[in-house]
Amino acid sequence: MERYGLSQRGAANVEAIWPRIENAVAERERLEDPCIDMATSENWLLRDELIQLYKDAIRENFFGKHLSYPNGFAGDQDLLDAIEKFFNSYFNPRIPVAREHIATAPGAAFSLDALLYNIGEAGDGLLITTPAWNGFDWLIKVKSGIHPVFVTIACFEDIFTPKLIQALEDAFDQSPYPIKGLLFTNPNNPFGQAYPKETIVEIIKWCDKRKIHLISDEIYALSKFPNPDLPDPVPFISLLEIDIVELGCDLSRMHTIWSISKDLGSSGLRMGCCITQGNRPLATGMSLASNTQMSSLTAIATTSLLLSPELPRLLKLNSQRLTEAYVQLTTLLRARGLRWIPANMGPFILVKVAPSAKTWEDEAAVIQACKGFGVSLSLGRGYHGPESEKGWARLNFALAPGQLTEALRRLSLGLDSVTQQGVSTQVV
Repeated sequence: MERYGLSQRGAANVEAIWPRIENAVAERERLEDPCIDMATSENWLLRDELIQLYKDAIRENFFGKHLSYPNGFAGDQDLLDAIEKFFNSYFNPRIPVAREHIATAPGAAFSLDALLYNIGEAGDGLLITTPAWNGFDWLIKVKSGIHPVFVTIACFEDIFTPKLIQALEDAFDQSPYPIKGLLFTNPNNPFGQAYPKETIVEIIKWCDKRKIHLISDEIYALSKFPNPDLPDPVPFISLLEIDIVELGCDLSRMHTIWSISKDLGSSGLRMGCCITQGNRPLATGMSLASNTQMSSLTAIATTSLLLSPELPRLLKLNSQRLTEAYVQLTTLLRARGLRWIPANMGPFILVKVAPSAKTWEDEAAVIQACKGFGVSLSLGRGYHGPESEKGWARLNFALAPGQLTEALRRLSLGLDSVTQQGVSTQVV
């Protein structure tokens, strides 16, 4: 890499990350006979409605001032006002969210990046509860230099229970890096379920005892849908909803991240934010890192959506369509005798596509077979689950109208091909 003029950190990123994502990038760029993507967590279910709303917003609200830099230090002032009202309406915060609590960025990933840059140094560590999004493997370190430290659990049944606290203790004590914070995604990705309030409270207390930051990634907070498989699901509780001060904990180390990417199906617009109540210097530091990175067009579109009287209807419609897509997918899974983790929040479920898998290679073989028939799934191993849990894949079901039907046809062909080769895809 030296002859290309890359810095040491740039070369380290390319050498460590590119080999792992090169095939995925090539697949996205392939123009002929592309795979149907059930691997990426995107929500296509409101695209027609959102496109019309965004077009109207730009046509009616795009003025000469929007060709200038943002008119607020922490971002566009109209957008900040909209985010404030949105959080106070939908997240039930114990302390009302105010503009000075908000730092915007081009997506949740950049919000997290700005936060990590300001709470840690290169070479520090960040605990991440598992299972966790496989993108954290590279996203955490690529700019901040902070190392992801995934918290190992014994079995899937322990994910949402107080047993998680002992796993945190073990990971903290065994980490080769100084730990500066804990990141957990609530609702969980890839489980699609929320953490119980009592578990969140224990996590808060543990972070406070260790004097580290707690980052709650809540990008699926509003993606709730009725699920016949979960008649009494755990309700979503935002970190903002919990009285941190009453618990005797330090509010300045509590942070919530959200974006329009998942709940509002707009990952391409790139708008995320971090809510930090009780730490004005940190909010300022995050704004310094990202305040001019967002397009004015994104600010206009997002402001209009968050303030739209249509938003409650759109969220309800999204919920209905998520249920319909979930039922369509699980009807096929049930007919094939496959297990899955019931979900009620988010556009995906975790499916045991290779029930007889003994090795990670067995799991990968089923994923590859499905890809051969034109549908891509997300490898279960990438979510850092227990070593004993082989054979899983995450399937995104919030596809464009009509595309889910074709995706399931291809999925069946892929699974059939594995069975014909002598590898069982039936529950054993």
